[in-house]
Amino acid sequence: MPVPLKKRLLVGALLGFLWIVGCVKANPHPDYTPLRTEVERLYLNYHELKAVDSDLHTAALLNMERSDGQLGHIQSAARLIEQANLIAYYQWQLLSITEYIRDSARSDFFTLRVSDVAEARRKSKDLVLTIKVYDAFIKDAAALALIEKAVGHIERNVAIYEALHALMLPMANRPKTTTGGGGPLSL
Repeated sequence: MPVPLKKRLLVGALLGFLWIVGCVKANPHPDYTPLRTEVERLYLNYHELKAVDSDLHTAALLNMERSDGQLGHIQSAARLIEQANLIAYYQWQLLSITEYIRDSARSDFFTLRVSDVAEARRKSKDLVLTIKVYDAFIKDAAALALIEKAVGHIERNVAIYEALHALMLPMANRPKTTTGGGGPLSL
């Protein structure tokens, strides 16, 4: 028995509508503008912190003749600042390629990056605390001002890591809860 024309048109229209809805829902190219903005902020902050670090090395050299250990304390703080900046550079390097990741690998990419960003945040906060320990031993006002400026940049990186984490978490793979080993990814 042949299917009436009205039914065929209705089924065809319904299938066409479902296809359009499916295409709209499965957007293979999500808008990465907010993520890109944070990654760009991280890159700019990296360069600003690099300049402060360079100035701090110069300030350390001005304390070379002192016998009270100022040079060593300033250099130690500078090494920690440099380490925080390397963390920022590494995160920028990894996240700058986000838009070039294959569609099929994006959720895995974001799963790894969410974990990395959380670790970068934790390490950067620890470095800030350690840098502040050296403040008590440094008497050079110029070096202290540079260290304070550097700490501000590192704290901005921490805020950027938090924003990146929030942006990437919805795009990451959901943790497995049936095996008991996969807890939620968190900061």
